[in-house]
Amino acid sequence: MRIVVISNDVVPGFDVPVAAPGLRAAGLAEGLRSHGHEVSVSVPADLMRQLFGSQLPPDPHGVHTVEPTALNDFARAQQAEVVVFINSNLTPHLDPGADVHYVYDLFAPKLLELRASGSATQAGIEQLTQTKVRALAMADSVWVNGGRKIAYAREWLDRADVVAARKDRSATPGQTISLVEMTVPLPVGVDPQRPDRAQALHPLRIGMAGYAQRWSSLDEVHPGHQLLIDRGHELHVLSPGHWGGSTEPPPNALPDAAIYHEGPLRYQDFARWVQSTDVMVDVFRPSPERRMAMITRSAVALRLGVPLIHAVDSEISDIVREHDAGWVLDPDNRTSWNQVCDELADDAERARKTAGAIRASEERFAPLVAVAEASEQLRTLGTAS
Repeated sequence: MRIVVISNDVVPGFDVPVAAPGLRAAGLAEGLRSHGHEVSVSVPADLMRQLFGSQLPPDPHGVHTVEPTALNDFARAQQAEVVVFINSNLTPHLDPGADVHYVYDLFAPKLLELRASGSATQAGIEQLTQTKVRALAMADSVWVNGGRKIAYAREWLDRADVVAARKDRSATPGQTISLVEMTVPLPVGVDPQRPDRAQALHPLRIGMAGYAQRWSSLDEVHPGHQLLIDRGHELHVLSPGHWGGSTEPPPNALPDAAIYHEGPLRYQDFARWVQSTDVMVDVFRPSPERRMAMITRSAVALRLGVPLIHAVDSEISDIVREHDAGWVLDPDNRTSWNQVCDELADDAERARKTAGAIRASEERFAPLVAVAEASEQLRTLGTAS
């Protein structure tokens, strides 16, 4: 089957850092290709000009720089039978009447993010809502990257305005929802089954990474972060402002003894940085968005075979528990932090958590596995054409 994946961000291969949507698009493409589909990926030309100026770099194999207004023409030129779009950002440029099946990859709950940011305006909420409704009305199928989003997607599909819009275009009433976990491609030369650091090597390297977001960051030096240092570990931090020019605030407050690393890094360099750590830590303020988030930096850590210390309530925390791939705790519970520190000091326990992270890498985040259900569903769409 010929498939076009529309990314709303740059993807690996352009020798610049990548963010979550671009990583998602690349992972979906890799997974679909591994199931025998012909896949082309588009990245928005206006974003590429913002990054590179007028001299755009050559496109990597299978990737095309496309003007958003030319997406319909691009899909036709690729003879696409299915168009998969990441979130709804670029769907105003797509023709809902085109002779193609559309798949909406509901990668992030954008409205929940907007509300959580504290910067939401009524006009912004209404505009995003309208874009989302139109995208859902176009879609023959919706993909979600975590089980918690299934009910969320169903609520949106059952909205009266979505149902009415589908009826207006004589679309099939029923829409499928498929679980497609966070597909994380591996950079060349990076293996999740990395040799562990020598078991007797201390202090442990505890890593923190990712773009800071005011609405999920902890405002004061957290006792848990300080405790890791007090127990003799190194806290390594790679948390830059967004490489694309975002005005997000600096990282959350961290202990004075934290070791900072410059970033952002290209994806392959970021992967190696993560694998230089023994454990990655990701704790945050709870919110409706965080409870539903497939937090990419933590998904990448697990894909790379690195166990997590993770906050109690997210898509990732469910995976950590299921695969015994780290520690899930309430960030404000000092007893839990002390217990985690005790277990970190136990080489056998730490090795067990690392083995769990490797299982999660292979069973949940490997592109071949993650898109298996979706690939079969796409073939069903093609048969129904």
